[in-house]
Amino acid sequence: MRAGRLTVLLGVTVLVGVACGARHTTQPARSLPSPVPVIATVPAYLAATVAADDQLGLDLLTSIGPPDGNLVLSPASVALALRMVASGAAGLTASEMAHVLHLPNVAAAAQALPYTIGAATHDTANTLRVANTVWAQQGMPVAAPFANTLRTRFGSTIRPADFERDPDKATNQINAAVAGQTNGMIPHLFPANSLDSSTRMVLTNAVYLAASWAQAFDPKLTSPAPFTRPDGSVVQVPMMHQDPNDDPEQRPFGYAAGPGYQAVTLPYTGGKLAATVLLPSGTSLKPLLDLLRANGLPSMLKSVHPAGVDIAMPKFTLSSNVDLTATLATLGMPTAFSDRADFSGITTAEQLNIQTVQHDVMVRVDEHGTTAAAATGVGMQATSAVARTEVIVNRPFLLVITDTATGGTLFLARVTNPT
Repeated sequence: MRAGRLTVLLGVTVLVGVACGARHTTQPARSLPSPVPVIATVPAYLAATVAADDQLGLDLLTSIGPPDGNLVLSPASVALALRMVASGAAGLTASEMAHVLHLPNVAAAAQALPYTIGAATHDTANTLRVANTVWAQQGMPVAAPFANTLRTRFGSTIRPADFERDPDKATNQINAAVAGQTNGMIPHLFPANSLDSSTRMVLTNAVYLAASWAQAFDPKLTSPAPFTRPDGSVVQVPMMHQDPNDDPEQRPFGYAAGPGYQAVTLPYTGGKLAATVLLPSGTSLKPLLDLLRANGLPSMLKSVHPAGVDIAMPKFTLSSNVDLTATLATLGMPTAFSDRADFSGITTAEQLNIQTVQHDVMVRVDEHGTTAAAATGVGMQATSAVARTEVIVNRPFLLVITDTATGGTLFLARVTNPT
């Protein structure tokens, strides 16, 4: 039996357009979307899937260093790609992958995941695209159950590629597909010579998001302000502000506070997506991350309630290009990368192992977005009068972007230096 290599690629691009809608100062409060980032009741099986993905995201966020550096991830994307691969794993390989994915077994890998981000992909006010694509060596037989799982659970068919005879052409084909799926944000995900004649399969997941705040920031109010980094040094960042003359009751924001942190939720137009800023009381993110690991992200998000918030936050662009191979092995799935890997559920023609897992993400948050959608709204009852709460995001924070229907975490960022 020949030895081949299985390559897993995660190509993720996020474009978050802020303030691209019209100002909402004259919009009735009841027409603005809810600030609550997750519905009150989620079916148990779906809640378990969301919790598993959140835990995977936190595992990665706390394992990829340095801890005082910027990092942006898509837990949903990593989970999607790994679950596709896990669907073809067996034996020790399967049990280790289930452990890292926080699943009871790999049979659960494809069960609920498509629903965790399904609602937001039907958002008519913003753009969220999720694409799974698989390329297999031309002529290599792929097990029918695995191919059926890819088609029915992950919405992906298997495309042929000739890595063995022309890896450069195969690389160009994959790069072109990923570029199209990400609106050109990732034009050359695989550099030249990164795939070779031993590559047998490439699985990619691409996520593209373009969304506008339900309540826009005013670009005229953006001005330099100090931001304290984890080491205590201070840098000047462009700080965005809401109009201080706005009625806080008109803002569709949510707020929560707990021991050592504040949380502010800002829904996007239409209410199917929301971003939450988690701000610790000091300049270290470790206590906040420890709290998240102990209690789970959903419990913190569910404590958010409608509130009048004066928020000032930096505009920034983050990008991360991370090789997750060593991290995933350390988290508990080393067999998948070794010669002892068992992916017999994918093919028995060759013995496969995972060659590399690449994760490429970009997030841009600013006042200018891509689509004006000020008239789009979700029917909401007017909230009762609330006092103003001031939140100044002038120190390291976490940014979480969620699907409001399920609480699924699409993107998770550690922002320690917005410059």
